Amino acid sequence: MNKKIDRALYGPGVIEVALGAVLGLALGVVVACVFLLFKPVKVVKEPPKEAEAGVVYYQPGSENLNKGRGWVQKQQALLAGGAVELSEEELNAWAASRHPGAASATKPAAPAKPGAKPAPGKPGPPAAAPAPEKFLTVGAINFRLKDGRMQLGTKVTLSAFGVAQDFPVIVTGTFAKNGATFVFNAETLYVGSCPLHKLPGVAGPLLRKAAALEPIPDELRAAWSRLTTVAIDGSTLRLAAQ
Repeated sequence: MNKKIDRALYGPGVIEVALGAVLGLALGVVVACVFLLFKPVKVVKEPPKEAEAGVVYYQPGSENLNKGRGWVQKQQALLAGGAVELSEEELNAWAASRHPGAASATKPAAPAKPGAKPAPGKPGPPAAAPAPEKFLTVGAINFRLKDGRMQLGTKVTLSAFGVAQDFPVIVTGTFAKNGATFVFNAETLYVGSCPLHKLPGVAGPLLRKAAALEPIPDELRAAWSRLTTVAIDGSTLRLAAQ
């Protein structure tokens, strides 16, 4: 009874006020993140001289096929332990080879002629069960190299209960040595227009989860572990191995 009287006379305590403020702040952050996740990113050929406030701009790297044809020979040289210089066109050609998309899809069977009867014979094997729905799918990566930094752009698809939603993902960062191996250090990470790099403890786990969905071939992983130089020089990525 005394507590009820004190509360009526003096209002909520310090702990209750602090807890309410924290919960209100957390709710505001969640609402803001959801809003920014669905806010479109503006794709441009050149960034504007005067950026519009609150707008996230995305300038994709070049995907010129003629300039990117040399990636196969340079990959072989890297696997052999040599030094290579890769343009963003070659990086994008390599990325496209890992996501051929519709070009590698099975060609559909020709439609049956009107009135044609099915060929006699034993029924075929039962149809295979549909593949389970993936909650998180990562599309092909687009590379852009500029001012000593690498930009990675891709599309992430979230699927649940038969509903899929696409979100653009833009990561910018540099390479640094972690122990004996070079790693990519993300400086900015946008999902939609939401700057996840400003939320502590979010960017790292999300990038590791996305990277796990795109496994690197063992021979490339072994070649990367032997690198002694990883540097971005203008619009060129320089790699050198032992």
